[in-house]
Amino acid sequence: MKKLLYLAIVATSLTSCLKNRFDKDQSAEVNYKIETAFDEMTNISDQAVTGNMVYYKSGKIIVSKTGHVSGIEKTDCNVIITIDTIGTTKTVTVDYGTSNCLCNDGKTRRGKIVTTFTGPYIAQGTVITHTPVDYYVNDIKYEGTKTVQNMGLNSNNQPYFNVQINGTVTLTSGEVVTYTSTRVRTWTTGFTTLGNRFDDEYDITGTAVATFSNGGGYNGQTTNPVHVKVGCGFPVSGTIELTPSNKPVRTVDYGNGTCDYTFTVTVNGHTFTFN
Repeated sequence: MKKLLYLAIVATSLTSCLKNRFDKDQSAEVNYKIETAFDEMTNISDQAVTGNMVYYKSGKIIVSKTGHVSGIEKTDCNVIITIDTIGTTKTVTVDYGTSNCLCNDGKTRRGKIVTTFTGPYIAQGTVITHTPVDYYVNDIKYEGTKTVQNMGLNSNNQPYFNVQINGTVTLTSGEVVTYTSTRVRTWTTGFTTLGNRFDDEYDITGTAVATFSNGGGYNGQTTNPVHVKVGCGFPVSGTIELTPSNKPVRTVDYGNGTCDYTFTVTVNGHTFTFN
């Protein structure tokens, strides 16, 4: 379940008058937040298995394989990891507690992520399911499931995975977003060096659909595979198109492969650069 990918960008709808003005639909911004949060669930669970929470912790890490926590005084921002290896389905629970904790990646989190595994990540047929429980990132609530299934090797002998997100997201404004995403994640580099996560690279393709409780929504689709280098932590190439209801298409371009945290958004023939 190694990965760190982003299928969208932190730009919202633009006008030709003001580069950073956001349209009411907020499609790209919302897509970015949702995809990022669900993708982080995989990264968090991945790190939790080893007990080495690098980016997604604040206080100390407490690991228990029996559900009994001891030896470290619990504070509000200690993260409790419970690993249950009894039975055919393995479970890892990451508990941030009920109060916001500022993590090393600059985001606040609270609540739990419960992850189940039917087998090893690298084994064909393994199904991994992430379920947030009263889980918030920057006070945005995430509910639903993310399922990752190992489909084996493609024609290029690369491991690939089907990824399905069925989520409900409550924004800080109170608006509720119903979100589904279907993707294929191809592990292009690093699958022969399992001990080094930072040389991993993935290609992402797929679609997304979102509906807002206050009306409207959007469809999203990759038009060129989004390429992610785990060591970079940001997409380095690829394009996606986001089509909000009754709004022009937003085309997002992540660049030519350089890890420079720069991307462009094109709307109605106008291109804007963000970094």
